[in-house]
Amino acid sequence: MIARYTPKEIGAVWTDQTKFQTWLDVELAVIEARCQLGVYLPDISERIRSQASFEVEAINELDRQIEHDLLAFVEVVRRSLPPELRWYVHDGLTSYDTEVPALALQFRKAGGILVSDLDLLITSFRRKASEHLYTYCMGVTHGQDAEPTTFGWRLCGYLDMMQQGKDSLISVLENISLVKCSGAVGNWATISPELEERVCKLLALRPRPAATQIVSRDVFARLLAEVAIIGGCLEKIATDLRLLATSAYREVQEPRKPKQKGSSAMPHKINTILLERICGMAIMLRGYAAMGQELIRTWLERDIAHSCVERIAFADATIVLDYMLQKMYWIVENLIVYRPKMAHGIQRSLGCWTSEHVKLLLCRKGIDPEDVYLFIQSCAFKAFEEQRLFRDVLWESVVPSVGKTLSEVIEAAELDSCFDFKQQLSSLSATAIKRMGLDPTLALPPNI
Repeated sequence: MIARYTPKEIGAVWTDQTKFQTWLDVELAVIEARCQLGVYLPDISERIRSQASFEVEAINELDRQIEHDLLAFVEVVRRSLPPELRWYVHDGLTSYDTEVPALALQFRKAGGILVSDLDLLITSFRRKASEHLYTYCMGVTHGQDAEPTTFGWRLCGYLDMMQQGKDSLISVLENISLVKCSGAVGNWATISPELEERVCKLLALRPRPAATQIVSRDVFARLLAEVAIIGGCLEKIATDLRLLATSAYREVQEPRKPKQKGSSAMPHKINTILLERICGMAIMLRGYAAMGQELIRTWLERDIAHSCVERIAFADATIVLDYMLQKMYWIVENLIVYRPKMAHGIQRSLGCWTSEHVKLLLCRKGIDPEDVYLFIQSCAFKAFEEQRLFRDVLWESVVPSVGKTLSEVIEAAELDSCFDFKQQLSSLSATAIKRMGLDPTLALPPNI
């Protein structure tokens, strides 16, 4: 991934230095396990551990000659040791006896960073949702004004998505911690099951029940799929905020740096560049997820077609998601919310949002449901066409099946109760507090 989109901490997980060091950690664990099992003399592990080293450029230079980075790594490490200790390195192992556990360790580091950033974002959403517990706004379905809700409850939906994503990611990472160190085709011909178990224990990993030269790539396909799903959730959130930031709504604004500029031509514009970038990056993650599906198909005990894909996809997918999480956290923490504009949005539909409540009221009066629907629909359309309040149009209109105006059918107080959205939402705040763990002490005063 290019430096522009690479957070420093997770970028360090996927450097050549880290990769080769992790390979060395696995090789040293194998040697230590053999010492513990009495295969090697007790002092061999410590002697090798104190002397074994490598230089990245030396490995890369040798790799350019022999076209095999693991063997280049092994040769460079062996050169750092006295002749009598060199044969212990990579003794009886195949490349992926080293690389599979090492990759799991790298994913554990990368996954820990992603989970930590998810925790930060979840906490931010919970705090922001608590603040806007009573920030009333218009709910929108199919791009049309629907019924009032609260901005806090909308944020709760995002909070729930991130919590589900975190839980699923942790589960997938657990499966990647199942590794192999069992020889060229996974039959323990040169490595005993006991040694594999001891190596896994030293590395805080677990043996996979069955493997070939590699572990089956379905686990990585699931990881890339989950990364893409979390990215898709971030894309949904970013899309919602982008819509609310458009000129038609102006209910939120993406935060900006003091000297930040928008359009090169139009200084008045505040473009949602970060939210749009998040949406673009979600496309990249879906591409990596598609690559993950292709990884599963390997020839018998192993072929190498998956390797070049993994070298790019694994690092890039985790780096991109981490970048997206960090940017979304910054956006949520500093999001500008125009509460008066949200309040104004409820009046945007001239009160037509209460159509369902009026429908229920009249049906309970014994009027035919189909007649009620058509009556309310015609009144709503008339209100929009004439730009009049829905209540006024309803009150003076004739209910066809009854032959009387609505004012002759019901009391004014009954109709007015249909427009009391605060009463209709009376269960919402309590439910949000209970189910989503919101803190009501952080809530801002109602914006209406």
